[in-house]
Amino acid sequence: MTEIRVCHIDEIGDPGSLEVELSCDDEENSAFVVKVRGQLHAYVNSCPHTGVPLNWLPDQFLDYSGELIQCALHGAQFRPGDGYCVWGPCQGQSLKSLPVRLLRQQVYVSCA
Repeated sequence: MTEIRVCHIDEIGDPGSLEVELSCDDEENSAFVVKVRGQLHAYVNSCPHTGVPLNWLPDQFLDYSGELIQCALHGAQFRPGDGYCVWGPCQGQSLKSLPVRLLRQQVYVSCA
């Protein structure tokens, strides 16, 4: 499994999110990291309902409250901790998670 350094921990607010491009097996994959209440989580940037990217603007994945990940296309909302859809047309489905870890204040994401 390929692990890629994506940023310094201070580059993500709390709550906050950061879009990242992962080069895995000669493929570019869009992903994002969210930080909520000090916890980091990473997901593939693809809505389980339509497959479109979740964000309209760079680095904006959280709803206005900063509590949930929100799909910009149809408003589906996902829990940051496990990617589970709690509201919207894909309710009951989940985002595809990616392993993420913090090492010496650097955030690393592993390719799926």
